[in-house]
Amino acid sequence: MKIEVEAQGWGEAIPSNIETLLANVASHLNRLLVVPVVEHIKVIPATGPSAVPRTLYRHGADGPITIQLTAHDTYWAKFSYQFAHEFCHVLSDYERLCDNPNQWFHEALCELASGFTLRCMAERWPTQPPYPNWADYAPALSDYADNLLTDDDHQVPDGQTLATWFPMYEAELRHDPYIRDKNAIVAYQLLPLFEANPSGWNAVRSMPSSTGILTEYLADWHECVQPADKPFVKRVIGAFQ
Repeated sequence: MKIEVEAQGWGEAIPSNIETLLANVASHLNRLLVVPVVEHIKVIPATGPSAVPRTLYRHGADGPITIQLTAHDTYWAKFSYQFAHEFCHVLSDYERLCDNPNQWFHEALCELASGFTLRCMAERWPTQPPYPNWADYAPALSDYADNLLTDDDHQVPDGQTLATWFPMYEAELRHDPYIRDKNAIVAYQLLPLFEANPSGWNAVRSMPSSTGILTEYLADWHECVQPADKPFVKRVIGAFQ
């Protein structure tokens, strides 16, 4: 895999340092995959007042995948959070899955990828940082992840579970996949499953393009994955039951 960072537009951040950081971010997911991502990824700064992190449609089958980020300067946790989300779109074959009423679920998994990766980085950087002098940054990564997981807007309401909460919002999510707080609720309810079964990221490589409601979609996902990944998908199905 090649990660190429635009030479300008990042404030105080040095592009070569960003490339090293983003390669490290990707490695925490890629090392878990039986079929790793080998794409050429070009990373550019997002510009304009309404700019958001985003994975753009590819121009031509042989061209690089372009990811735009709004992070700048040396806010490495923000860079990591944004890139992990977008990298998850790449590993799930985002162009095949867009414009689908289940896109909200892909967005939730990408939010999950951010939390998962930040926690992995926070655990590894004290002894395995990209640069020796970055080891002290591990607590900042941990704090960023903790803030995501403990945000009041990212919690299932008291007295409810994912299984009882989700049916009230499925129609809304199918209509608008970018309701970020609700995506995050799903993401962080599922995070313990991925942390206990990190090979489950292989199942994300085989997301279906079907348009059925979630129960149907998850059943289709179970059919799509390799035999080794079916028990993991069954655990995800169980989280919604």
